[in-house]
Amino acid sequence: MDKKDMGLIGVAVLICVVICVLSPYFASGDPDGLEKSAEDAGVPEDFSIEEIKGIPDAIFPDYAFASNPDNQVLQIVALVIGVVVTLLLGYGVAYVVKSRN
Repeated sequence: MDKKDMGLIGVAVLICVVICVLSPYFASGDPDGLEKSAEDAGVPEDFSIEEIKGIPDAIFPDYAFASNPDNQVLQIVALVIGVVVTLLLGYGVAYVVKSRN
């Protein structure tokens, strides 16, 4: 990799981190996509997924991170970790594909 490519990768990573830091402040405090879809489908509000047999529990129930889902620092940390893991996986796949050629 030459110096120009490394600079481009650095700028891309910096942009990703800036988006991670700013996104919790711009995200809706009341996202309602899933709830709105459930309302439109006529699912009662007190419905629980545990009522259905054979469906495993979610890894992250209620989409919460840690005990306080409103903690923006934890959200930023989770976003940055997700970006780093995704970039490392992408780099690993690119390395494997490149080595095959």
